[in-house]
Amino acid sequence: MSESSRRSRAIAAFAEEVRSQRQHLGLSQTAYANLLVFSQPLVSKVERGEVPASPEFARAMDKAGKTGGVYVRLHGELFRQDYPDWFKPYADLEQDAAAIVNFSPSLLVGLVQTESYAAAVFRAGHPTETVDEIRARVELRVQRQEILNRAHPPRLWMVVTEGVLRMGVGGAEVMGEQLTYLADLAERPNITIQVLRVRDGAPPAHLPFTLLTVDGQQVVYSESWVGGGSVDKSPEAIAKTAAVCDHLRMTAASAQDSLDLLRSMAKQQGADE
Repeated sequence: MSESSRRSRAIAAFAEEVRSQRQHLGLSQTAYANLLVFSQPLVSKVERGEVPASPEFARAMDKAGKTGGVYVRLHGELFRQDYPDWFKPYADLEQDAAAIVNFSPSLLVGLVQTESYAAAVFRAGHPTETVDEIRARVELRVQRQEILNRAHPPRLWMVVTEGVLRMGVGGAEVMGEQLTYLADLAERPNITIQVLRVRDGAPPAHLPFTLLTVDGQQVVYSESWVGGGSVDKSPEAIAKTAAVCDHLRMTAASAQDSLDLLRSMAKQQGADE
């Protein structure tokens, strides 16, 4: 089954859940929309399967029906089907992680990408796909980021190279928005972003990786450029990755200096527009 077909089935399946809940509550679309605190036109479109329900929509359904996260979990399961099979193990780990450490030497990790940045990345990587196909990829990526907005979000620490921040992904306006978003994220108490500057020298690793803590156990995740992903829980891999992380933490700019650099670069991008 193609990615677009899987996504269409997920949208239709969740649309049926929306209709069923509204009818079970005995509400008109307008009354139901008021209960969810969403507009009636949006509720109508979601019910007809014209637009996908967002994670926030599913969360509002759980609140309205006092269903304790049933719809949030269902939403995640349905739309997670859009991920390639090789990426699903990581997607599951990311959703359950208490802590996430990432090194980004080539592109920003998907967890912190703006929609415009993500769209530019996908367009570069999938030049023959349609606008709708790219939009579906972006929506799925943005849905992953909901973990950062939870009541108890994971601890995120990431090191990104200066070259990544100066790369003109999508143009000056897109990069200005992306840098501002990164700076805003860096001010959250659960998020630390450090910049490995050009003057800091060669990094201890040249490929991106993510170290996750799930249920008290650490896991290393990495990808190959052809799209395969690997999950490694071996003590050797964990020890090697932890050593690289320590090196990066000591070599990169401090969190405050990195924040100042992000704000400065965002301002410069704005001036260049």
